[in-house]
Amino acid sequence: MAFALRSRFIAVLSFVLVSSIAGGSVPVMAVEETNPPFETEVIVRTVNQFKNTVDVQNFIQLSTSYGVDVISMNVKQDEDDEVPSGSVFYQSDIAPIAQGYQNFDALQAVITAAHAAGIKVHAWIPQFHDQQAFLAHDEWQMQALVNGVQIPFTGSNGNEYFVNPIHHEVQQYERSIIQEVIENYDVDGVVLDWIRFDNYNMDVSDYTVAKYQAQFGYSPLSIDFETDSPQREQWNEWRTDQIGQYVGDIRQDITQSSKPDVQLGVYILPPEFIEVGQNVAKFKDDIDFVAPMAYFDDWEFNSDWVYSTSYGILKDTSDRISGSDVEIVATLDNDWTDDQYQEIYKGIRENYPGVKRLSFFAYGAWPEDELANIKERETWPTPGWTPPVEQDYPAQLPAGWKARNIGSMPGNVTYNSSNKQFTLSSSSTDIWGNGDQLNYIYQSVSGNAEIIVKVHSTSRLDGWAKAGIMIRESLGHNSKHADMMLTPENGATFQYRVDTAGNMADHTAAASAPRWLKLTRSGNTFKGAISTNGNNWQTVGTVQIPMNHKVYIGIALSNPGNDSRNKAVFGNVKITD
Repeated sequence: MAFALRSRFIAVLSFVLVSSIAGGSVPVMAVEETNPPFETEVIVRTVNQFKNTVDVQNFIQLSTSYGVDVISMNVKQDEDDEVPSGSVFYQSDIAPIAQGYQNFDALQAVITAAHAAGIKVHAWIPQFHDQQAFLAHDEWQMQALVNGVQIPFTGSNGNEYFVNPIHHEVQQYERSIIQEVIENYDVDGVVLDWIRFDNYNMDVSDYTVAKYQAQFGYSPLSIDFETDSPQREQWNEWRTDQIGQYVGDIRQDITQSSKPDVQLGVYILPPEFIEVGQNVAKFKDDIDFVAPMAYFDDWEFNSDWVYSTSYGILKDTSDRISGSDVEIVATLDNDWTDDQYQEIYKGIRENYPGVKRLSFFAYGAWPEDELANIKERETWPTPGWTPPVEQDYPAQLPAGWKARNIGSMPGNVTYNSSNKQFTLSSSSTDIWGNGDQLNYIYQSVSGNAEIIVKVHSTSRLDGWAKAGIMIRESLGHNSKHADMMLTPENGATFQYRVDTAGNMADHTAAASAPRWLKLTRSGNTFKGAISTNGNNWQTVGTVQIPMNHKVYIGIALSNPGNDSRNKAVFGNVKITD
């Protein structure tokens, strides 16, 4: 295998004198051991990557050149795009074969070529996102409760087809596909995906309702799925148990098969997605590895959410699998900056040394340069790398004001001196969770303080963008803070983080731009209010936050969207301290 002999040593970092020849010294290179390379797994969507035997040969050649150890191949379609979900890419007697693959067994072609190159193949088999089964069996369809009515769930865009994870016939069907793959193909592992619900309000089919009512004595249709309650928690725990038992049944199927040593893994969502009924602790004793999807920017977290020892996806996963031999395969994106990869690799090595394999997902076909980049990074962080220091960015602002992108995400500000208005932009940012990403225009103040601003307008912002005012204890992304914000589509929100790196909470009120906002600090009491005229104020929320005497006060904008023309206009800014 080209590049298979992966060097664990780097050339000279310094010269040492080891001998004296003719009165002189001969410099020789000292060697220093680098980080051991991470194993590399690439997740491949078959419909994009493998359309014929030549595609397979070309990709295996690239995988060999760039040190790929495992190919996680899409054996059953995961999305409803090029072909319907539930279609398969092998010669099946059970599931519908994807169009264009009736005469091309993509799974066998990949196994043959990959094994010849010493590369393992895992069959990535999505489970309950299955349009083919959904349309073929009405009684299998996932049902959601919407405005008190049970309706088939087809997602927010009407093009996501889920079957009921609890229905015994659904389970038998999906398990039979896994069994067929294991018995007929020499796969090294099976990776489950889409083993979940999509929200609290599903599945509520007659089948599931009857099963739940028989156990608990009341119908889940009586639960208010929009509000946290003991009943909703009991419902979600029960659904999570059903998913756990299902994975256990698959493990038993593998154990009883002709290939009991085939590994079993699961792709899991972040722990914040409680509503989907997925908890690896429920099935940790039945799997060999778990692959947490650590796409921090997709989930609108800061990069340390991946590797932190106090919060985040690897921390949560590690806690949930405690006491088992389950391997963690961190699943990363392929479009981060070099500094983000350096930071995350460093954090994983230092905080989770048991992680030996990194997995990477590409929605389309894998470009060669992305595989080359993964190969280049496999021993990162590079010696001597240090994280970039966040600093203010240059901006023409009134005296005393500074500008900073907290969380290292892009944003800009302009100031119109004639009308004394600030215009801010921000992209792919959010103020929530354990850390923030925002464009912050600020001053430092000490002690009690108050800031008033008028949000004149917002334009081309995400519905959950937050434009308003803030008091932060520090300029760190996970700082304690309180803010009073206006959103384009979700009213006004008074938000706060009481503890450094802690979770956030909020109080909301109906409001839209233009609107006046006020945020006040009195000792450790923070209060947010809104007004239509700047004179009569409606309190939205109050909170106690122990905070340093010196703080940072100013104008803030976060925007989950990425429209380059986004902006929020602020005026009538007044700070009193």
